[in-house]
Amino acid sequence: MKMIIIFLAAIFYFNCFAQYSGTTETGSILPPKKENTNVNTIASNTPRIVLLVPTLNGNNEVVSNAKFLDIKGVVYDSLGVKTVKINGVKTPLGQDNSFLGKIKLTSNINNITITAENKGGVVSNFNFNVIRDVDLKGPIVKIIEPMASRGIKIIKKSEVVTVKGVAIDQSGVKEVYVNDQKASLANTGEFRAELYLHIGDNRIVVNAIDNVNNSTLDTFIVTRKLEDVISAGRYIGFVIGIDSYEGYWPELNNAADDAEGVAKVLKDDYTFDTVFTLIDKKATRKNIIDEFQKLTTYIKPEDNLLIFYAGHGQYNKVLNKGYWVPVDANSNSIADFISNSDIQTFIGGIPSKHTLLITDACFAGDIFRGKPTESIKFNPNDMERYYREVYKKVSRAAITSGSLEEVSDAGKGGHSVFTYYLIKSLKSNEQKFLDASQLFNDFRVAVTNNSEQTPEYQVLRDTNDEGGQFVFVRRGK
Repeated sequence: MKMIIIFLAAIFYFNCFAQYSGTTETGSILPPKKENTNVNTIASNTPRIVLLVPTLNGNNEVVSNAKFLDIKGVVYDSLGVKTVKINGVKTPLGQDNSFLGKIKLTSNINNITITAENKGGVVSNFNFNVIRDVDLKGPIVKIIEPMASRGIKIIKKSEVVTVKGVAIDQSGVKEVYVNDQKASLANTGEFRAELYLHIGDNRIVVNAIDNVNNSTLDTFIVTRKLEDVISAGRYIGFVIGIDSYEGYWPELNNAADDAEGVAKVLKDDYTFDTVFTLIDKKATRKNIIDEFQKLTTYIKPEDNLLIFYAGHGQYNKVLNKGYWVPVDANSNSIADFISNSDIQTFIGGIPSKHTLLITDACFAGDIFRGKPTESIKFNPNDMERYYREVYKKVSRAAITSGSLEEVSDAGKGGHSVFTYYLIKSLKSNEQKFLDASQLFNDFRVAVTNNSEQTPEYQVLRDTNDEGGQFVFVRRGK
């Protein structure tokens, strides 16, 4: 028995020695090898992150002008995915280990890190950069039609202008407006709009807006001219203003300044060749009548005459007649006055193309007598035809500061209320042509709302009026 035990021990010793010395024969039974299971599993199961959105360039970068960036991807790992984080923020996982997140971008370079951890505790990272190209510029705008040169006005004779162009922007063009009218816009950035042109200068503003609300303005001028609408006739003014009454008639405060203000705006801003004035002491009954008589021979059939009177007015109820009061009127006798019927007779006898009377005096509306008259109505939808018609037809009309009522000499800016707003309208007008009805409608409401008087505008009966209009022509247009 002892010998058997020694023999078995020797065999065991021999086998062990052979294993460690590398002399084990093929098919020998070796003792189990102790493996480090965790180490081998980690080495072979690192989470693999696949980025689907956004698409990166060769430098592992993406360029974006958005404020937020969507990040989509999927993680592959045989042990299963435990968590996915984007810049440290845990992101929900889908059943297929897909993930979706959104990152707010700052300006310049944004570093994005996607971290995936598997159920074995192994972590892997995926890094890339987002370069935010912040679009702070509006679209590039090119006007194709009408052909525009900087500093040179575009001249048109038609009523409608077609504006064509193209707008280009890296963020895309959202919309284009032409004078607040939305233009048709193609995917290529080409736009088109049609605009109605008024007579004279038309400021065209093209406003292109991109998808991040940057905008670009392009401005040019289109001038619409009418051939032969206004003839070569002269524009002549006859202006009367009286403050310095004496005796029976109280002195006024603003009438002389009213007359001088009207004369100035006619000469400075409109195409008046000559303006005759009778101010204060010169505005006697004789001088006024003499001037009217001279106009009957001085004025030619192609000329245009504007008459302005500011001073006292009177109305005789017994005779049912209104009058101008000249500076030398020393009583309340009609022998010292000039009647509206006499003025109307002169206006009918002066051979002008157009005559417009403007009166700022009490009871001025008496000059409108008889049944209502008619004239060609203003038509903003066909300006060319309208101005041609109203200019070629003879006109005799009047604008008065009131009807059969007293009117105020007080006002603002050194003028009566009526003349203040009259001059203001003439000065603020920016159109080449302005007819008498347009002028009246522009300032009538302001006078009515700021005084106890109601201005009137009518044709003068029995003065050879044919329904035309006195047309003011602005200088430099």
